Amino acid sequence: MGTSNLWGRALAVLALGLAAVAGGCGGPPRAKVHGTVTFDGKPIPDGSIEFFPVDGKGQTAGTAIKDGAYQVETGVGEMKVTINAMEVTGHRKTYDTPDSPVEDIVRNPIPEKYNTKSELRQKLTLGDNEVNFDLTSGKKK
Repeated sequence: MGTSNLWGRALAVLALGLAAVAGGCGGPPRAKVHGTVTFDGKPIPDGSIEFFPVDGKGQTAGTAIKDGAYQVETGVGEMKVTINAMEVTGHRKTYDTPDSPVEDIVRNPIPEKYNTKSELRQKLTLGDNEVNFDLTSGKKK
């Protein structure tokens, strides 16, 4: 094998390597988001949080809320935020038979202004974002 052939192969390998590195740098900017979610001053035990780009462009993301805490990675920009929780209000038989399994009856105690008709907005930036939500029922105590 001649010197010029080795030089050509080295250049080809270098070009492929640079193309791979350049290709890996692309993709949308990412925001790491974490924080706490409380409802009437208490951490939400089990729930979910979702981030949707307000302009409809970009990545959406969601994750579970456990003991009031969440952590997710999503796109950057102005986001609409929805928050849901599940609260067990009772139990019922799955079937109308004596040996029927029992299932939980659940409801979402979070007002729709925080989920189906969410008014929550949050601007997310590249890198680390701590975002805490203190939701209220609006009921007087």
